[in-house]
Amino acid sequence: MRFEEKLHKQMLLKGFNQRKLAKASQVSDSEVSRILRGESTPGLENALRLARAVGVSLDYLADDALEVDTARGGDQLDVDEQDVLDLTRDLSPRIARRILESAVVLGPELAIRRLHGAERPVIEVGNGMRPPKTAPVSQVNSA
Repeated sequence: MRFEEKLHKQMLLKGFNQRKLAKASQVSDSEVSRILRGESTPGLENALRLARAVGVSLDYLADDALEVDTARGGDQLDVDEQDVLDLTRDLSPRIARRILESAVVLGPELAIRRLHGAERPVIEVGNGMRPPKTAPVSQVNSA
């Protein structure tokens, strides 16, 4: 895996977007963008800052042959976790997060049915809009 792929994976694990990574690493947002697109290779100082910001060794990020960070010890991803990250890489982190948060709120079975279009909700709640307020029954009857 290449530097930018490993960096992107570690960003997802930390919950960072590009701007948060730039701030945490003190590497400019534009440089982080170029690195993540594979258009720029960071210098030693920026590479070290990025590695520290996402909590991995510089060796892991810089060596394309290393698939795991041997300096981190036993907290490596299992096969299922790696598969989720690989799928997430195809989506933007924001969209992947919204999908996963929906699955947590709705429950996995209902979320899957909705994603596949098998079940259409009658009323959507939680989309940022609140249901209209209604007058209490006592006020309605007295009017």
